[in-house]
Amino acid sequence: MLPISGGCRKGDGGLTETICKIRSDAPPGEDPAGGVWAIRGGTSEAAGKKPATFDFLGFTGFSFLASYVWSHAIDNVDPDIPSQNPNDPNFTGAQEKGNAIYDQRNRFVLSGFYTAPWKFRGGGVATLGSGLPYNFTTGTTNGGDTGATTDRPVVDGVVVGRNAGRGRAIYSFDPFIERPFALGSDRVQLDLRAEAFNVFNHANFVGYGGTWGNGAASGTGFGLPLAGITNQLPARSLQFSAKVTF
Repeated sequence: MLPISGGCRKGDGGLTETICKIRSDAPPGEDPAGGVWAIRGGTSEAAGKKPATFDFLGFTGFSFLASYVWSHAIDNVDPDIPSQNPNDPNFTGAQEKGNAIYDQRNRFVLSGFYTAPWKFRGGGVATLGSGLPYNFTTGTTNGGDTGATTDRPVVDGVVVGRNAGRGRAIYSFDPFIERPFALGSDRVQLDLRAEAFNVFNHANFVGYGGTWGNGAASGTGFGLPLAGITNQLPARSLQFSAKVTF
């Protein structure tokens, strides 16, 4: 059991934050910060988010950071986004208030690395998040306004709210491996690094078919991911780098 050291304190910077640290009593000759745990959590009314982070440093070459954020983004218009014109151009206030197109309720990120023997270092970033919203439309100009087909359907006697649909979860894992090499002296060093983004090539869709139609039930293709690279986040990619420092 690790002894509690330093107690807890309140944080600054607009967050109601509590920081608690637990560390091991390092024997002589070892890094006294080799086992520091820092737990941080709080709220920020201005950001409308509730972050919680957990830091872990030291212990046999491992280091990682875990963070979670809950948020709810609300607006009454998302400019330059397809299917985001108002249901009725005469009423663009409270009637259009709804989920923003970038509203991601939950987001968890785990990042870290491990320093292995022979100066190898490997790690990565894992990201998991809720799906993004999409709008329900009838696919026609029910209200007679020209140039827009974003009228929302009436379901159970009520006009569906803006961006009421919710897409699939979004996740990605981006690993890396790197190693430094001395070039003649310790002052000149070559760093080689290989990394991948979305290494599992998971299809993270952001565009969905939102055409409900005018019937009591949704039309064909409603709620399914749309094709095309603009309707999903980037696929797997690889990157290699070499850096010389002196």
